[in-house]
Amino acid sequence: MLSVKTFIFNPIQVNTYIVYNENKECVIIDAGNYVKFEDEQLLSYIDRSGLKPIMLLNTHSHIDHVMGNKLLADRYKVELGAHPIEKSYYDKVWAYATAFGINFTQDNCQLPSIDLNEGDTVSIGQDKLKVLFTPGHAPGHICFYDEADGMVFSGDTLFRRGVGRWDLLGGNYSQLEQSLLNVLYKLPDDTLVYCGHGPTTRIGDEKRNNPEINSL
Repeated sequence: MLSVKTFIFNPIQVNTYIVYNENKECVIIDAGNYVKFEDEQLLSYIDRSGLKPIMLLNTHSHIDHVMGNKLLADRYKVELGAHPIEKSYYDKVWAYATAFGINFTQDNCQLPSIDLNEGDTVSIGQDKLKVLFTPGHAPGHICFYDEADGMVFSGDTLFRRGVGRWDLLGGNYSQLEQSLLNVLYKLPDDTLVYCGHGPTTRIGDEKRNNPEINSL
C-alpha cells in the first residue's frame, strides 16, 4: 500500500508529492521546491521520516514542476524519469523561467535519464505506478496510476473543476480532450486524483461537475 505526502511549492503553487511504501522506499513526483526554505522543508521530511528515494518522476517539463529535481538527484543519487517527448524541452525550460518571474539557470536543470512510456510501470517495492500518456497540456505529459490503491497523479491534465492550459508551448486542445475523455475519464469513478495544482478530487466527481470536461 502506498502513502502520499503533499507539499505546495514555488510561486506557481505546484503540488509536489512524496509517494512511499511500508518499507519507506519512495518516489518524488514533480519536485517544485524553489527557494532554500522549500528545499529544507522537503529534505527534512525525507530524512526525518527515514525515507529512501529511489526515483524522481515528472508528469511534464514545465518550470514549476522541475525546479527541485537537481537538488534531489544530487543528494540521493537517483535518476529522473519522464516521457521521451519531453526530453527536448528540459534544455529550454530555464529560458522560460523569466516569463514567470523565476530565477532559474540551465545549470539548475536536471535532465531525465529514464524514459517512461504509455503502459510502463514504476515499481516502489511491490507497489506499482502505471504510466498513462495524457498529452494536451504538454506534448509528453504523463500521469501515474496506482490501481491497487485507487489513485492517480494527474499533473496538469486534470484539476478539481478544471483542466490544464493548452495555450503554452506544445499544448494542444484536441489532445487534451482525448486524454481526458479516453484516459482519465475511463478510470473508476472513485479514483482519488492528486492534481498538479489545487486540492484532490475524484474521477466521478469531475465527470459530474467539472465544467471543462462537461463542455467537451
